[in-house]
Amino acid sequence: MAGVSSAEADSNLLEGASGEKRKLRLRRPDRWGVFSFLVVSAICLPIAAVLIQVGQESEAWDNLVKTVLGGYLLNTLILVAGVAIVASLVAVPSAWLVTCFEFPGRGIFSWALVLPLAFPTYVAAFVFYQGSESAVPFLIWIRSNWGIDTFLTFELIIRYGTLIVMMAAVLYPYIYLACRSSFSQQGRTVLEAARVLGDSPRQVFFRVGLPLARPGMVAGVALVIMEVVNDYGAVHFFGVPTLTEGVFRTWFGMGDKVAALRLASIVMVSVGVLLAVEQLMRGRAQYAETEDSSAPLARVRLSGIKRWLAVFVCLLPLAIGFFYPFGQLVRWAWLHLASDAGFLFTSGEAIARGTGLAAATAVFMPLLAAMFAYAVRLRENQKRKLMDRLAGLGYATPGAVIAVGVLVVFGTFDRWNLPWAPLLSGSLLVIGFAYVVRFFAIPLQFSRAGMERIGKPVEEASMLLGHGPLATFLRVDLPLLKGPLIAAGMLLFVDILKELPLTLILRPANFETLATTAFSLAKESRLQACAVPSLMIVLAGAMGLLVMNRWMAKPSLND
Repeated sequence: MAGVSSAEADSNLLEGASGEKRKLRLRRPDRWGVFSFLVVSAICLPIAAVLIQVGQESEAWDNLVKTVLGGYLLNTLILVAGVAIVASLVAVPSAWLVTCFEFPGRGIFSWALVLPLAFPTYVAAFVFYQGSESAVPFLIWIRSNWGIDTFLTFELIIRYGTLIVMMAAVLYPYIYLACRSSFSQQGRTVLEAARVLGDSPRQVFFRVGLPLARPGMVAGVALVIMEVVNDYGAVHFFGVPTLTEGVFRTWFGMGDKVAALRLASIVMVSVGVLLAVEQLMRGRAQYAETEDSSAPLARVRLSGIKRWLAVFVCLLPLAIGFFYPFGQLVRWAWLHLASDAGFLFTSGEAIARGTGLAAATAVFMPLLAAMFAYAVRLRENQKRKLMDRLAGLGYATPGAVIAVGVLVVFGTFDRWNLPWAPLLSGSLLVIGFAYVVRFFAIPLQFSRAGMERIGKPVEEASMLLGHGPLATFLRVDLPLLKGPLIAAGMLLFVDILKELPLTLILRPANFETLATTAFSLAKESRLQACAVPSLMIVLAGAMGLLVMNRWMAKPSLND
């Protein structure tokens, strides 16, 4: 009995000691939790500022509702529906062909079909708008023979149709990438079972392939719609006012901040509804795979006219979305530099400053995202998971909305007479902060994927050797994340170079980037001059796409 009592005493002593340690841990502040909370708060602050301000009085709002709000909503809906449908009709068959069939050039088309994504919509708009002027003689003939009303109808159809085709031609790779990944992951078992049962390739596509690829396709369509809603440059150039352009017009044209914030809140709610629908549709479309379903699919070799039809189906979107605008930009840039060889030197300083800001942000943000992902990983409870979701909210929010929210936040700091507020207002720190809010989801996704590949046992081994969380992150995780963080930094650099609405609103005086330089020159109808910075953006975008393509080729990151 004495032995038992002694063992019980030792057990009670150990339990008491462990209890004291738990109490000490509870009293110790969770520094990583505080860090992740501060990051999420900073990212959500501009978005919350937009929603908070909408309840204030607005003199122009009633007039907007009666006059132009319906037009903004209708134009946005027309573009969203038109671009989503056309892009899907282009992307899904192309992805199916390069995944399931063998035909001339299939290997090249597999990666080349992504290239149109290198074009920002506003850069492609410069080229396509100029090309649409070839319809002017036809419109003049319509006006002479059919009258002004018919002329206006045809002009509207050509303008909207050209804009929809142009946006679909440069945005379809979002759907193509998602569908190509889905078709590849379905593998041999399911699709070949349908073939054995006697289904033709067309029946296999509609009965098996398309339903199984629906989750990925819905995700791709959601990305396309978000890009359309976020666009300012292309719709402004074509004269099709949408909700995002309405934010610009109301804030800077009419000077009514509250009305602009209400328009911005409509954009945010629309995007939120879209994301909720996308999650719901993807959640209902979860399909199990058999053990062999990931085996490579045996491609069907096409022969005769079918193989050339496949080449045509893949070549057409590539020609419209990349070869035509790229060739026109090269031609314009060559003509301009031949007549003004000093253009690069005269605008070089402004371009270098914008490029430097993009580079600095692309270096800082991946490090911040890696620390945030590590903080969430240390203690994966519901609060941390919620913060992880909120941290990516900015990427689903249009740049113009974020810019307006940032102006509200820093304007509030000015009104509070904070001693450091004047140093921030109008500085590069403001636009740098906005870039972090807008694009934080990109390096965060890369960091998450990289940490999943590292595995927790490596971190646990480091902590068993006496290293704390910070030392483990610096000595173990950060070196192993070098590849993902470099890839994320390159994509960030490209996205920041391409960003237009956010930069137009927040840039300090006399501060230019490649995007704002190209847009300003195009507004002045100097299309040959605007081709030079536009071509730089496209080449940088192509470089980023090569990085993304290589990253997506890794099996563990194929989702």
